[in-house]
Amino acid sequence: MKRGRLGKYSLWLFRDFALERGIGIVIIGALWGYVMFEPMRRAMGPQWTGDASSPFWVIALQVSSAIVSLSVLIAMNGIVSSDRKNGYYRFIFAKPIDPIVYYAEVFAVYMVGVLAAMLILSGLLRLLFPAFSILNFLLYASLIYIAMGGIGFFLSVATRFDWLSLAGVWLGSRILRGVYGPKNDWRSKLVEVLPPVHRLDDVANSLIGKGTAPTSDVLWLLGYGLLFFALGLAFLRYRSLAD
Repeated sequence: MKRGRLGKYSLWLFRDFALERGIGIVIIGALWGYVMFEPMRRAMGPQWTGDASSPFWVIALQVSSAIVSLSVLIAMNGIVSSDRKNGYYRFIFAKPIDPIVYYAEVFAVYMVGVLAAMLILSGLLRLLFPAFSILNFLLYASLIYIAMGGIGFFLSVATRFDWLSLAGVWLGSRILRGVYGPKNDWRSKLVEVLPPVHRLDDVANSLIGKGTAPTSDVLWLLGYGLLFFALGLAFLRYRSLAD
């Protein structure tokens, strides 16, 4: 198959993402934001400002950060494993398509889809918080998609239960780092190999709120996600897609 044809197929991939995941992401995010902030806005009335000095500003940053993580989790659900479990790979690769190129394209298209959904949600959130930066939010969403999505991509290649294992890895790493990270023993050294989720809160507050974040934290998150994305591609090269 020519590269141009595979490029055109990305439009169908984007359509599938929008119908199967994108609409759900936007609905969940909009409902979450509405339930969180609309009662507060009505209760405060004219006193609602929505700027960075608002007492709800920190909550807005935390909610928006959580929506990004949830959206990436939804996007990564079955990105490779569904084709393997349902046998779709037999039809997809009936033509001479390189699985590495195909799933790398799926990963990239899904990233565009997630950012499009985040653009819609950030526009809605900006109506409540005029100081909320859409550009900063999209930069943070891109960072988390690569960091969290890279791990999810690897798990989808390696396991059948990718979304469950990704949620377990993401939440488990935060818990283990919080419990054993401060201790100066072998366990604190061991948890250093876990995903750097302990840096998310600081990165979210600084990147979404101010447009800047510690370079070391950003590089650590990007490097971790890209490493596991590369490992996922390597698994596609040497592992059979058939269960």
